[in-house]
Parts: sequence; structure tokens; C-alpha cells
Amino acid sequence: MAGADVENVGGTGAVSGIHAAETTVRLGRVLERGGKRDARRAAGAIDIERSRNALDQTRLDLTTETTRRFVEVLADQARTTVAAQDLALAHELTATVRRWVQAGRSPESDLSLMQIAEERADIEVEHAAHELASARVSLAALWNTVEPDFDKAAGDLFELPAVPAYEALVARLPENPTLRGLVLDTRAAQARERVAAASATPDVTWHVGVRRLSTFDDTALIAGISLPLGSAKRSALSVAQSAAETEATDARAQAQQMDVRQRLFSTYQELVHARTAFEAHRDHMIPKAEAALALTRKGFDAGRFSFVALSQAQRTLLELRNAQIDAAVRYHTLLTDIERMTVAAGVSSP
Repeated sequence: MAGADVENVGGTGAVSGIHAAETTVRLGRVLERGGKRDARRAAGAIDIERSRNALDQTRLDLTTETTRRFVEVLADQARTTVAAQDLALAHELTATVRRWVQAGRSPESDLSLMQIAEERADIEVEHAAHELASARVSLAALWNTVEPDFDKAAGDLFELPAVPAYEALVARLPENPTLRGLVLDTRAAQARERVAAASATPDVTWHVGVRRLSTFDDTALIAGISLPLGSAKRSALSVAQSAAETEATDARAQAQQMDVRQRLFSTYQELVHARTAFEAHRDHMIPKAEAALALTRKGFDAGRFSFVALSQAQRTLLELRNAQIDAAVRYHTLLTDIERMTVAAGVSSP
């Protein structure tokens, strides 16, 4: 640091004007003690690391939300297909029932009920189309597009990716940006505590300079040194506050780490169940429902089954197909949550 002083100027008598002026020019420096500079640098480095980690979290949050919205588009596409299939089947069954009513084999009430089912199926098709349109707009909004610039999302909703073993997922937790952020918060609190502790050691301030004595038309060298008193006492409160903050931050980090691990376990169990439910629908229930509908329709055509049985078989198949879609969506959503919890910092969730 540099400085200059002018004294004995503009006074009275012998020191009037500038004839008795004393001009001093000095250079000085503060010698920091107690590791203050290193402590500040360490704290600054951790703050930079925290900022980068926060950016990783933001990117990961965006990737996660994009995945969820993409899955919803795939789901609504599948629901639209199922609704269209159900409507087509309703058209066929209505035509069949109408023939039987005209032939006197079925009562008029059967045709009325079938027409109601047909109208319901038509409403479901319209509803599915609206839901799909909303999902497409929601997905496109993530890249700041008002209207979707795609006709159909490419992807197989019914392809369920494999997931690593639970123990392998637990091993990934520490590198997740969220948990890593907790660790960095603790390290930042510890760094602030070290900065506060370092302030207990007083700094030494020295200076040297040249003084011009106008009265004698001479110059002289000056030097000085200063050491503040009471630094340790003044910093004691800051040290205590920083220590308490460090302890509280560490406790919060440990509690949240346990919470994340518990959530990972619960989510993993739900994921396993979602796969079981999906496979049960795909491999067992839906094939049986399709076979039952085919047999019931054949029996109805032969006059062995009532319209009620036919309608129930159709409704059961529709419900199972939608339940299969729901199970697939559930699986993908849970998998996205697991990836959000276990993906490493700087790595985008697939």
C-alpha cells in the first residue's frame, strides 16, 4: 500500500502558507500471519467447486425432467393407440349386435348398451388425443419451443432397461451432485472456521518512506511497524460461531445422506414391483384376456354367450392394456428417480 501526507500547511505564524510544510511519502505492507491467505484461498476454491456442483445439479434436474416428459409422451402415444383399438373393436361389436337385434336374436337394449360403449370409446379417443397434445407441448417447452417440431416421439415404452444391483447403486451415492453438495457444504463451513481461527493471530503492518522538511530544506527516511492488540479476543466469537455452523452443517449432511439412502431403497423396491407388474400383464394377463375376448366373441356369434359377457371381456382387455402402460410408465419414472440419485457429478442421466 502507498500513502502521502502533508503537514504544517495553512497555519498561522511560523507555519502559515507552505513554507513549513512537511511532506511524507510512504510505502507499506501488511504481513499476514496465522495462515490467513491460505485459509481464504482454500475457502474460495471450495466455493468455486460448490458453484460447479450446483451447475451439475441444475443440468441433471433438467435432464431428469426431460426424461419424465418424454416418457409421458410415449405413454400418451400408447394410450392413444389402445383407445383407437378399443374404438375399432366397439364399432365391430356394435355392428354385430345390430345384426343380432335385427335378426331377433338379441334385445334392443343390447344395441343401446353397445352404442353407449361405442360413444364412451370415442370420448376416450378424443381425451387421449388431448392428453398427447399437452404432453408434446410440455416436452417441447423444455427447449423453448411453443409448437412441437416432431410428429411422433421415437421410443419403446415397453422396453424396460435393466438396473444394477442395489449395492452397486448405493456405492454411487457419494458422487451424486446432491450428496456431493452436502459434503462441499461441510467443507465450506470448515474452511470458514479456519479463516475465523486464523484471524486470531494479529497481522504485522510495516511502512517505510521519505519525509521532506521544507523548513530546513532537508529530507529524512521514516519507518514504522504496528501490531494490533486484542485480535484473539475479538475473533473468539467468530470462531465459536463458525465451529457451531460446521457442526450443524455436518449433522444436516449426515441426516440427508441417510434419507437419500432410505429413499433409494424404497424406490428400488417399487421399481422391482413395477417390473413384476408389467411382466405379469404382458406375459400372462393380457394374453389370457385376448384369448377370453376371442372365445367370448365366438360364443356370442354362436348364441352361447350374452352381450354382457362380451362387453365385460372387452372392458377387461382395455383395463389390462392401460394397466400395462401405467406399469411401464411407473418403471421408467422410478428408474429416472434412481438415476437422479446415483448419477455422478458431470455425467448426464440417460
